[in-house]
Amino acid sequence: MTAQRGFTLIEVLFAAMLFAVSLLGLLTYQQALTAGFDRQRQVQQAWRLAGEQLEAFSLTGRQSGLLPLPKGWQLTVSGASADAPSGCRWATVTVAAPAQQQVTVRRLLC
Repeated sequence: MTAQRGFTLIEVLFAAMLFAVSLLGLLTYQQALTAGFDRQRQVQQAWRLAGEQLEAFSLTGRQSGLLPLPKGWQLTVSGASADAPSGCRWATVTVAAPAQQQVTVRRLLC
């Protein structure tokens, strides 16, 4: 009788299960990384848009007709002279991204 070599069915099934569980963990990790990068990109874009909108508001002095926003984004612009030195006013711009990231920029306009 010759000695047989190779793997048993149980060993092959166990190795396949271990591979599948490892692959599932890596895919979940990659999905979480992608979501985090997307949120970070939206925050950076919100900061940039808020700065641009604030600059447009300070130049025009109007709260409407500012630069267009991407679809799904929200903008709030306000100009108030409360708590500001005489002859000046506070300009506040808030930009909300679709992923509920919100950025507020405030500048004193004199």
